[in-house]
Amino acid sequence: MKKLKRELGFNMLDSLYTEAIRKKGQINDEINEISDSKIKIEEKWNSEEIIPTESNPTIAAGDGSVNKKKYLSFNFYAVAAESLIYTDKLEKIETVEVNTIPHQSFVDDRLRNIMAIFEIKNAIMALNSYDIDYYLDDGSLLGDLIRPSPSSNRLSKSKRDFIIKTVEEEIKKDIEGENPTIKSFDFKQDFKELFEDEDLDEDSLMSFLENIEKLISLSYLLKHNKNIVAVSKTSSSNEIFRVNIPDIALFDKFSKKQGFSKPFYRNLSSKVKHEFPVEDEFFRKLSFTIFYARLEDYKNIIKIELPYYADEDQIRKILADLKKDSADGYPFLLYKAHHDVVIKNRDMEKLSNVVGLIEKSGREML
Repeated sequence: MKKLKRELGFNMLDSLYTEAIRKKGQINDEINEISDSKIKIEEKWNSEEIIPTESNPTIAAGDGSVNKKKYLSFNFYAVAAESLIYTDKLEKIETVEVNTIPHQSFVDDRLRNIMAIFEIKNAIMALNSYDIDYYLDDGSLLGDLIRPSPSSNRLSKSKRDFIIKTVEEEIKKDIEGENPTIKSFDFKQDFKELFEDEDLDEDSLMSFLENIEKLISLSYLLKHNKNIVAVSKTSSSNEIFRVNIPDIALFDKFSKKQGFSKPFYRNLSSKVKHEFPVEDEFFRKLSFTIFYARLEDYKNIIKIELPYYADEDQIRKILADLKKDSADGYPFLLYKAHHDVVIKNRDMEKLSNVVGLIEKSGREML
C-alpha cells in the first residue's frame, strides 16, 4: 500500500499500524486455512503417556553461540560453546574465542562453522572423558552434513586435494589431543605461498580449511552415534505432511497431549548429491531416525534426530530417559547450556569496550 505523505512529523510506524489493522482478517484467514480434515494427525502420531525412567542414565548436553559487531573495516566477533555433564555433580567443558574477521561474502557461514567446530570438539571430549549414555546436541546434525560449503568451488580441485593431504592428519591429532583447538587458525604459515597468491581469495581458503576441520570432527563425533540425540526446538522440514507448513508446526497445532510421531528414516546418500571432500565413504553410510515428540501435555513439540536406525520401542526408552531430567517438556541440561552460552548484543558492546575498539561502526549518525 503506497501513499504520498506531505505532512511534517509523519511517522512511518503509524502507516504500518494502519496496514496491520486493515489486513488483520486476511492474514489470520491465511494462517488458519489448513483444516483438521486435511491433516490426519492420528495417522502419524502416537498419543501416549511418557513415563519417566526409574534408572539413572548419565546425560550430557552441549550448545554454542556466536555474535558479531560490524565496524567499517572489520567485524569483531565472539564465539562460545559449552558442554554440561551430569554424573554425581555437574561438570562443564567450555571453549571461547574473541577476534576480528574481515568483511567477506560468507562471514556468517564462517562464524557458524567456527562455532560448530567448538561444539563438536567439546562433545567429543565429553564422550571420551565420561561414561555418557546420552549426549544431547542442540540442532540438526543431518542439516550440518547436507549443507555444502559455499566456498569450496572457489578453489581448484588440485589445490583442495593438496590442502586436505596436508592438514588431515594434523586435524586428527588435534581432535585426539587433550586440549582441542580450531586447528585451521594455525595453518597460515603452512600455506604461506597460497595465502600470498593474488589469484586466491584468502577468506575462501580459510573457509575451506574450517569446513574440512568441521567434517573431520563430525566423523569422530558420529563414531559415538548410539550416544547422540540431536534436539531441535524449531524446524522447517515438511517431509511428513508435504504441505507448505513445517511438520513441527502442524503437530503442535493439531495435537496437545504427550507422545511422539511415527519415525521416518533417511539415508545420507539419498539426501546429499555432492561428494564430501573428506570421509565421504563414512558419511554416506550414515542413516538417521527422525521423529517429533511432546514430553509433557500442552508443552512445546521438539524434533529429535538419532544418527542410527531406532524402532519405536527404542524411541520410547529414549524419551522416558530424557523426560526424567526435563522441565516444562524440554531437557534441562540443554536448556541450561543454551542460556549459559548465549552471546547477546550488549555482551558484544562490553567485549568491544574491554578490547578497546573505538573505530566507527557507521551507525553513529543514526
